[in-house]
Amino acid sequence: MKLMIRKIDPDRPEMETIALAVKTLNDGGMVAAPTETKYGILARADRKQVVDRLYDLKDRNRTNPIAIFLESSDQIRNYGMESDLSRRIAAKFLPGPLTLVMTACRGCFPHLLRDAKIGIRVSSSPVIGAIMEKVSFPVTATSANLSGRPDPSTIEGIADIFGDKIDLYLDGGLLNNPGSTVVDCTGDAFTILRQGVITSGDIRRALKIN
Repeated sequence: MKLMIRKIDPDRPEMETIALAVKTLNDGGMVAAPTETKYGILARADRKQVVDRLYDLKDRNRTNPIAIFLESSDQIRNYGMESDLSRRIAAKFLPGPLTLVMTACRGCFPHLLRDAKIGIRVSSSPVIGAIMEKVSFPVTATSANLSGRPDPSTIEGIADIFGDKIDLYLDGGLLNNPGSTVVDCTGDAFTILRQGVITSGDIRRALKIN
């Protein structure tokens, strides 16, 4: 079994490799790629059948949502209902290792929602940024692991798990950083759903909350 594995510079990604990743995503395929935190599995988030396949691949419960990558914070309003709180957090921490959980806009892809909420990421990874610049759809933002299992820190570890079920592997070297912080900002105050790189104290200090 010969897998499609391509080396990529995580800081200065080669455009030929980015173009291959974009073609794979356009065709409905899956790409394992480095982010600013861990490796993730990228797939078209606008196609339910592709997202369903990703759930099956990860053996993930359908009640556990999958967040999406967007190209820029300017696109957030197309998917989540912005508030003063969400705008302030986004302005301070995006692009970066943070997932915003927001009330979804009407008409947003229903297969991405849980309790009418959606998780949104704008990555500071040059690889993810270069891909998002060249696609016309949101992309899944989920870790490259089996649900509930440890996150492999190398592309080889990911390939050992998923084999040819992932169409393209982008090898950016060892990645063992903490995951993104997941922040629910659907209420009047933010709630940390998962602690990651950014702490509650970081957010409070940035927003000048006592």
